[in-house]
Amino acid sequence: MIYAFLLVCSPDLLFGVTAKTQVWWLVIISYITITFPLLVVFLLWRLQFIDSMLMQGTNERYGPLIASMLFYFWTFWLFHHQFHAPMLLQSFLLGVFLTTVLLFLATIFFKISLHAGAWGSVIVFAVSCMFHNIHLSALLTLLSILIAGCVGASRLYLQAHEKRQLYSGYIVGAIGQLLAYLICKTFI
Repeated sequence: MIYAFLLVCSPDLLFGVTAKTQVWWLVIISYITITFPLLVVFLLWRLQFIDSMLMQGTNERYGPLIASMLFYFWTFWLFHHQFHAPMLLQSFLLGVFLTTVLLFLATIFFKISLHAGAWGSVIVFAVSCMFHNIHLSALLTLLSILIAGCVGASRLYLQAHEKRQLYSGYIVGAIGQLLAYLICKTFI
């Protein structure tokens, strides 16, 4: 979703990348980071390794999180080594991977909001886009904060999480994306 926003609203991030390649990258990112993890969750559910696709218990999250980590790292690896994508895109993809790793580690000890972790990561990425003068990055930041707030409020309303689980999710997501940005800024 973030890449699609950047593709439509911030073409300057992908300056020098052909339109055909940009669309192809959208297909690759969507396929690897959405289709494969959903397929793993579905298979785990059908094979009765997890009770439901909602993964409400912390033990049910281990398999899907490990599979997601593999798919997210694979995506980052492709865009880093094969496609030589712009640094900010590589940073975002690495941040998704690192956020998932940190969320998995936190899940070992307590239930943490995976939704909040994802949106905490997106907010930090949006802010990093502002530092690089990416077109409409202020809009992306504002939308990210609003959506993160709505997601957090809905998780509280549904009584799926407590406030500390949400706050820790936002913090873990922010840390994962910040680490990725620092790594990519230093080494790429």
